Amino acid sequence: MKFPRSRRLTRRADFQHVRTKGESLSGRFLVLGYLRDENLTGPWKLGLITTKRLGNAVTRNRVRRRLRGIAQRIGERYREQTWMVLIARNAAANATSEQLEKEWKWLMHRADLMLPREKTS
Repeated sequence: MKFPRSRRLTRRADFQHVRTKGESLSGRFLVLGYLRDENLTGPWKLGLITTKRLGNAVTRNRVRRRLRGIAQRIGERYREQTWMVLIARNAAANATSEQLEKEWKWLMHRADLMLPREKTS
Protein backbone atom coordinates (compact mmCIF):
# COMPACT_ATOMS: atom_id res chain seq x y z
CA MET A 1 0.00 0.00 0.00
CA LYS A 2 1.31 3.41 -0.97
CA PHE A 3 1.89 6.05 1.69
CA PRO A 4 -0.99 8.50 1.02
CA ARG A 5 -0.12 11.93 -0.34
CA SER A 6 -2.38 13.53 2.28
CA ARG A 7 0.08 12.30 4.94
CA ARG A 8 3.27 13.52 3.23
CA LEU A 9 5.18 16.77 3.47
CA THR A 10 6.16 17.51 -0.12
CA ARG A 11 7.07 21.18 -0.39
CA ARG A 12 10.44 22.59 0.59
CA ALA A 13 8.66 25.43 2.40
CA ASP A 14 6.90 22.90 4.66
CA PHE A 15 10.20 21.24 5.59
CA GLN A 16 11.70 24.69 6.33
CA HIS A 17 8.66 25.63 8.42
CA VAL A 18 9.18 22.57 10.63
CA ARG A 19 12.87 23.33 10.91
CA THR A 20 12.48 27.00 11.86
CA LYS A 21 9.34 26.90 14.01
CA GLY A 22 9.53 23.39 15.42
CA GLU A 23 11.74 21.39 17.75
CA SER A 24 14.00 18.39 17.22
CA LEU A 25 15.23 15.30 19.03
CA SER A 26 18.17 13.11 18.10
CA GLY A 27 18.79 9.42 18.37
CA ARG A 28 21.43 7.02 17.15
CA PHE A 29 19.72 6.31 13.80
CA LEU A 30 17.20 9.14 13.37
CA VAL A 31 16.65 12.83 13.99
CA LEU A 32 13.02 13.84 14.53
CA GLY A 33 11.95 17.39 13.77
CA TYR A 34 8.38 18.18 14.72
CA LEU A 35 5.90 21.00 14.85
CA ARG A 36 2.69 20.82 16.87
CA ASP A 37 0.40 23.69 16.06
CA GLU A 38 -3.33 24.27 16.47
CA ASN A 39 -3.29 26.26 13.21
CA LEU A 40 -2.19 23.22 11.19
CA THR A 41 -5.26 21.74 9.61
CA GLY A 42 -5.89 18.12 8.81
CA PRO A 43 -4.05 14.98 9.75
CA TRP A 44 -0.44 14.55 10.81
CA LYS A 45 2.09 14.77 8.00
CA LEU A 46 5.52 13.22 7.62
CA GLY A 47 8.54 14.13 5.54
CA LEU A 48 11.53 11.81 5.14
CA ILE A 49 15.08 12.93 4.43
CA THR A 50 17.74 10.45 3.33
CA THR A 51 20.87 12.21 2.13
CA LYS A 52 23.60 10.87 -0.14
CA ARG A 53 25.85 10.50 2.90
CA LEU A 54 23.62 7.56 3.86
CA GLY A 55 24.79 5.56 0.85
CA ASN A 56 23.86 4.84 -2.74
CA ALA A 57 20.30 5.03 -4.14
CA VAL A 58 19.54 1.42 -3.24
CA THR A 59 20.47 2.01 0.39
CA ARG A 60 18.56 5.29 0.63
CA ASN A 61 15.43 3.73 -0.89
CA ARG A 62 15.62 0.75 1.47
CA VAL A 63 15.78 3.05 4.50
CA ARG A 64 12.86 5.11 3.13
CA ARG A 65 10.76 1.96 2.58
CA ARG A 66 11.41 0.83 6.13
CA LEU A 67 10.48 4.21 7.57
CA ARG A 68 7.28 4.43 5.51
CA GLY A 69 6.34 0.94 6.68
CA ILE A 70 6.79 1.96 10.31
CA ALA A 71 4.69 5.09 9.74
CA GLN A 72 1.87 2.99 8.31
CA ARG A 73 2.00 0.44 11.15
CA ILE A 74 1.84 2.91 14.02
CA GLY A 75 0.38 5.97 12.27
CA GLU A 76 -3.06 5.74 13.86
CA ARG A 77 -1.44 6.62 17.20
CA TYR A 78 0.11 9.94 16.08
CA ARG A 79 -1.41 13.18 17.30
CA GLU A 80 -3.31 15.22 14.74
CA GLN A 81 -2.19 18.72 13.75
CA THR A 82 1.44 17.65 13.79
CA TRP A 83 4.09 17.87 11.09
CA MET A 84 7.15 15.66 11.41
CA VAL A 85 10.42 15.49 9.50
CA LEU A 86 12.49 12.37 9.98
CA ILE A 87 16.16 12.52 9.00
CA ALA A 88 18.02 9.25 8.66
CA ARG A 89 21.56 9.30 10.04
CA ASN A 90 24.43 7.29 8.54
CA ALA A 91 23.94 4.46 11.05
CA ALA A 92 20.36 3.94 9.77
CA ALA A 93 21.75 2.28 6.64
CA ASN A 94 22.96 -0.69 8.73
CA ALA A 95 20.07 -0.74 11.21
CA THR A 96 17.34 -3.35 11.18
CA SER A 97 13.67 -2.44 10.83
CA GLU A 98 13.16 -3.36 14.48
CA GLN A 99 15.92 -1.00 15.60
CA LEU A 100 14.50 1.84 13.51
CA GLU A 101 10.98 1.24 14.82
CA LYS A 102 12.14 1.10 18.44
CA GLU A 103 14.06 4.37 18.12
CA TRP A 104 11.22 6.08 16.26
CA LYS A 105 8.73 5.15 18.98
CA TRP A 106 11.18 6.33 21.63
CA LEU A 107 11.59 9.71 19.89
CA MET A 108 7.82 10.05 19.45
CA HIS A 109 7.22 9.38 23.15
CA ARG A 110 9.90 11.87 24.17
CA ALA A 111 8.23 14.50 21.98
CA ASP A 112 4.77 13.51 23.30
CA LEU A 113 3.48 12.98 19.75
CA MET A 114 1.85 9.60 20.31
CA LEU A 115 -1.60 9.04 21.71
CA PRO A 116 -1.78 6.61 24.64
CA ARG A 117 -2.77 3.04 23.85
CA GLU A 118 -6.39 2.18 24.39
CA LYS A 119 -6.82 -0.41 27.10
CA THR A 120 -8.64 -3.57 26.11
CA SER A 121 -10.52 -5.38 28.84
